[in-house]
Amino acid sequence: MLVIAHIGKIPVEEYAGFVVPVIALYAYGRAWSRRRRRKLASLPPASQALDERTIQFVLARWSEDKHGELGSGLVALMYPPGPDDTTAAELAQRIGAERASVERGLAELAELGYVESEPGEGEQRVSLTAEGIHLLNITEDALLSAFAEAATPERSATS
Repeated sequence: MLVIAHIGKIPVEEYAGFVVPVIALYAYGRAWSRRRRRKLASLPPASQALDERTIQFVLARWSEDKHGELGSGLVALMYPPGPDDTTAAELAQRIGAERASVERGLAELAELGYVESEPGEGEQRVSLTAEGIHLLNITEDALLSAFAEAATPERSATS
């Protein structure tokens, strides 16, 4: 074992140069994730937040990122935390919509490859695919931007 130096009585070996950046990246990622979750928690509930301007803002972001095939009815389904690990009934209650319309929207998202159903007893749970997670991240960013822009009307009036 090659010992380069000692910190106190602890030997610092040659792999320390690789371990320190990994630990630093982990700590940074964890702090970033916590800040993001706090921001998302400050968003109003989907049933109160989704007006026509906000929906159009999200649709524009989806179109910029090559998800233009999605309609305005799906914005509520992708409202954070999204449809991951939920049933149609749970999602309908969360967003304040009818269960039948939520089921149609989830079927459309499944057809486009954004969610998949997990077969099991009782009602089926849906989970996001990799493409669905990407779409949820775009939606979160768009909503955070839309509400930040709405909170500062002076800045949006000058642009």
